[in-house]
Amino acid sequence: MIRCKVNGVAYMLDVLISDKAKQQGLKRYPLLADDQGVIFVYEKDNMSKYDFSEIGYQCRILFLDSNFKTIYQELTKPYQSKLVSCTQPFRYVIEIGKND
Repeated sequence: MIRCKVNGVAYMLDVLISDKAKQQGLKRYPLLADDQGVIFVYEKDNMSKYDFSEIGYQCRILFLDSNFKTIYQELTKPYQSKLVSCTQPFRYVIEIGKND
């Protein structure tokens, strides 16, 4: 786990590096605590799409470049069927509870 600030709020993020952990993503978390989330780490720029159809709560997904600059973010809906993607290559993805 790492601790970092996202939009000015401190979070504890589980680091997802393996392909298996990335495929499971938030499915491993029936609920997220207000200060909890995950970060997907890629060795090189990526264009993956993210599926929230099995996630029963709102969350915020942020796509970051290799300098940790946010290039896109989206608020998902519970059991959202639309895949989430970014139009630019990214190196990191953070998924956190809505917490607004």
